[in-house]
Amino acid sequence: MMKNKVIFLLSFYFLLVSCDPTQTPTPDPGVTATESNYAEYEDRGVVENPSLKEASGLVASRKNAGSLWAHNDSGDENRIFLIDSYGKGKREFKLQGAENRDWEDMGIVGETDGSATIYLADFGDNNANYSSYALYWCKEPIVDANTPISNTISQVSKLTFTLSDGARDMECLLVDQKTKDIFIISKRETSKRLYKIAASSVVAGGTAKAEFVRELDFSKPLSTDSRLVTAAYITGGSISPDNSEILVKNYLEIYYWKRKTGESISDALSRTPKTVPYKMEPQGEGIAFASDGNGYYTISELDASGPVRLYFYKKK
Repeated sequence: MMKNKVIFLLSFYFLLVSCDPTQTPTPDPGVTATESNYAEYEDRGVVENPSLKEASGLVASRKNAGSLWAHNDSGDENRIFLIDSYGKGKREFKLQGAENRDWEDMGIVGETDGSATIYLADFGDNNANYSSYALYWCKEPIVDANTPISNTISQVSKLTFTLSDGARDMECLLVDQKTKDIFIISKRETSKRLYKIAASSVVAGGTAKAEFVRELDFSKPLSTDSRLVTAAYITGGSISPDNSEILVKNYLEIYYWKRKTGESISDALSRTPKTVPYKMEPQGEGIAFASDGNGYYTISELDASGPVRLYFYKKK
């Protein structure tokens, strides 16, 4: 975790960007016509639950209309939070048997039987010294007016995994909405690294190796200044419910790709992205496409500048 470090980066960052127009990403001409555009942020309000103060992961519910799931990062209990699309709601669900060493991102997939699966990635590793990491998953609970404030999800699966090239700090989980392959982007390197765990290896109680796929060319710091290096850290990602769009964010920008027909996620990420609107947050880490794909949400950790707020960016 890095408290109160991000806002300080802004003036220096934008000064450098304004002096170097080549740093502004441009979309591949072949996909421009099919790319989405988004409006500037809509402030959805303060997050009501005071326990959701280290928000790191965010997904849009598939089974509870107008709701979002979120979680805190290291130091919190093994729980997820349910809020509505305006930040209201105080329901919490503990994941039985799970440990929150440093949960940093989450994903969600709709299943063919009408259910949905939530994924939690315990892969934060600030000092790159852990020997293994964990992926948890469970069926999404269906919530109604009679659901208690505090709940437990008893059927939780766990995969223990390592990286093919040693320990890394990670905060970005991407789940292919059709194949359920797992993609992970490293956080800190100048050239971020993409890893893949094939869906066939995501077995309850099993172990797997996340294989290195490629280095990525986006979110490279504009200089070796430590403030800009930190600003370029990758902090979260999301894939649209229809599997056609990808969002990945750092502390200052959100990158967007529209997948071409038949294009893999890894090949899409190898292309130059465009940037989409982002309201600067104190320590923005969570991002999620809306359940209907008609926009995306962001959420930040709490800091001295004010309470945790939820933002929405509507598709034009």
